[in-house]
Amino acid sequence: MTKLKKMLSEQKFGILATLGAEGPYQNIVAFAAGRNLKHVVFATPRETNKYKNLTANGSVSLFVDDRSNSERDLGEATGICAIGEATEIEGEKLKAALDLYSAKHPALKDFAESPATAMFSLRAAKYLMVTRFQNVLEIRP
Repeated sequence: MTKLKKMLSEQKFGILATLGAEGPYQNIVAFAAGRNLKHVVFATPRETNKYKNLTANGSVSLFVDDRSNSERDLGEATGICAIGEATEIEGEKLKAALDLYSAKHPALKDFAESPATAMFSLRAAKYLMVTRFQNVLEIRP
C-alpha cells in the first residue's frame, strides 16, 4: 500500500481509458488522488471525445507508471491500474476536488476552474499494481 500511495502522490500524469462508440479511447490526464485512495480526480474540457465517453459510460481505468525508458525498467518499473467508475463532480464536492487537483497541479488551476472544464472523480473499485512485468498485486481501497 505504501508504494501505491507514493506513486499516486508523486506521479502527475496517467493514461485514462474510456469506452466510446468506436471502442476504447485513451488520453493523458493530470490527476490527483485523495488520501484514502478511494477517489482520483481529473479534469477535462467539456468539448472533447473524452467528456462524451465519460458521460455516456463511466466505466474507466487509469494507468500510472514510473518508467524511466531504460533497460532497468524490466526489473524496477511499477505500473498501477485504477479500475472504477468516473462521475462528474458537482455541487458542494466540487470545491474540495478543485483544491486537491490545484494543489498538485498549480499551473492547471485556471484550466480546472474554467466553466468549459468538467472535474471528474474516479471511484476506484480496485488497483492492480504490477512489478517486474509479471507480479500482480490487487489492492482494494
